[in-house]
Formats: sequence, structure tokens, C-alpha cells
Amino acid sequence: MEKIVIGADEVAQATVPTDEPANLIAKLPPPIPWWARVCLSPLVLVLPILCVVTILLRVAMRGLPPRSRYAWVSLFSTMLAISGLLTSVAAVLAISLAPTPSVTSQGLSELDSRTGFPLLPSARDFTAEEVSEELKPLVTVITPTLRNWFSHVEGPSAGLGAGVLLQANTEGFLIATARHVVDGGGGTANGQHALVASASGTWATAEVVARHQSLDMALLWLPRRSGSTSFTLPVIQSKELRDGEAVFVIGHPQGLRFTLSTGIISRKDGDLLQISAPVSPGNSGGPLFNSRGQLAGIVILMVDKHQSPNAENLNFAVRADALLDISGWGFSGEGRRHLETFEQSQHSAPR
Repeated sequence: MEKIVIGADEVAQATVPTDEPANLIAKLPPPIPWWARVCLSPLVLVLPILCVVTILLRVAMRGLPPRSRYAWVSLFSTMLAISGLLTSVAAVLAISLAPTPSVTSQGLSELDSRTGFPLLPSARDFTAEEVSEELKPLVTVITPTLRNWFSHVEGPSAGLGAGVLLQANTEGFLIATARHVVDGGGGTANGQHALVASASGTWATAEVVARHQSLDMALLWLPRRSGSTSFTLPVIQSKELRDGEAVFVIGHPQGLRFTLSTGIISRKDGDLLQISAPVSPGNSGGPLFNSRGQLAGIVILMVDKHQSPNAENLNFAVRADALLDISGWGFSGEGRRHLETFEQSQHSAPR
């Protein structure tokens, strides 16, 4: 700790009050005059300038008596603390009150501008190359929304899944995914929105219009801003699927977007289809296609080897025809109407 030494000049300036003879303590003049404090006080509003002035005066005060130097250091330390507090409060208010730029767009231009969709079901079996070329554009990236702490702007969360385009019309796009994709991943559980992206990576806000009451499925609705090309993805009845039938999965395993994997239907078990196609986190909600491009299922889970060490490539999808059972859904907004339109279009779709 630095010693405070009183110089001869300060001792000479000391006076003993005559009206209080019992008080023999000498009164020294203040080391910092009041006008200096007044002139310097506005600097607390501009922290960078205050920092520069503090550094300069710190160097200039090396020749002052210790008592004066200690007083100046104390003054600037207090001013810096107050200025830092005021700056922090101002920054928080600026962030919370200023409008936050949106990370999403009003629609997906890639879907809006499409002039043609694949003709499905195909008259013949697709090869893996044809599946990649024809069906990957029907797959989207899905993430639940995460609301900014300072504002009501919604942005993408840490969770990532897949979705598949069920229908396109002049109003918008109906997309199917897994329910846990839109409700998980750090997003808002049972939220009314999710973010959708295509190959370009641009996010668009979609409304969650339906959640299945017992199965891991959800429906999203994305309004259309332009274009009028229509499309309906044909759904195959589960009774028409056979064990050993070739199937294709498209999703985003571990964030590797639009990855194609192949396998077979290993087993049918009620509402579930066990498949051998590789599945990883990021595939959830993605489509399971048969070789003719019909939707056979929605990928929902894989058995985690960390929890079941003996499990080897045990992956499951919900049968796609469960989408068409209106009674199994809980709707919001125009969800019922959109699903009924899709269900009716299945009756007129070619087989």
C-alpha cells in the first residue's frame, strides 16, 4: 500500500481553527478542487474517452504528492465504475428496444418458383440415382423455433430434422415431419411455428397446423408467395408394403444435409415399419420412399446403442397412410382443411 506523505507546502497551508480550541486536528485543503470534479463528471457518459483521459492523467500525475495522486486515482476509479455500469445498462436497453433483424423470409422461393414436380408414382422402379435426382427436392430441413430473449423474433434452434412436401397448391405447401422435431431441440415445446429450409439454406417460418395424438408426426403449413404449380405426393397403403421391399431414406444425418440411404423393410409392426436403411440424428421426420416414389413412412427413431449395446441398425418409421386418418390428429388453424384436401387428392391420384 502506498504511503501518504504530506509535503511542506501542504503543512504550511494547514490552519488550526480558532473557534474550537479543543480540536487540534489540522485541516488540509482538498487535493482535487470542486471545479475539477464538476468538469470531469460528464466523462462518465462516454466510457472510451474516460479511459483515454484516465491513462493520460495517470502518466501526468507521477510528479504529484502521494496524497494528491491517491485522490485522483480514487476519483477516476469511481468514475470508471459508474461509466461501465451506465454503458452496460445502455447496451442492454439498446438491444432489447431496437428491432432485431429477422433471420427468416416470408416464403421459400425455391418452392414458389418451381414449374414442375416429379410425376409420381413412377411407372417403373427408380434407381438410387433417380431417387436422388427426383425426390431430394421434395425434402426440407426442419428446426423448431427459438425465441430471442430480448425480443419476439424467432430463430433456428440447435435441433435439426427433416420434412417432406406432401402437397403444393396456389395457397401454400403442406409438409409432414416428426412431432419431436418441431417440439424438441431447445425450441419451444408445443410451439405454433417451425422453421423450414430447402437446399439454398434460407429459413422460412411455417405454422404447425397439426400434431398426431398418438404417433410421432406433425404437419406444417407454409404460405405461398408466388407461383401456382400444384403437386400431390402419393401415399402407399401399408398393407401393400412387403417385408424385404427396397426403400429409400432422405434426411440430414448429423447435419449432413440431403443424404440418401437405402435399405429394406425388415418388419411391419402395427403403425411402425422397421427398416434397415441407416438412420442417424437429423433423419427424424424425413420421408421413407418405396422404389416408385410413393411415401411409405415418416422416419421417427433409431435404437441408441449407448442405451442398448446389443442393438445393431434398428431403425423405425411410422407408416405413411396413418397421415390420412383425420380422427387421429389434433389441429390448429386451418390444419384440418389442409389435411382433408390432401386426403381427398389421394383418391384421385394414380396408383
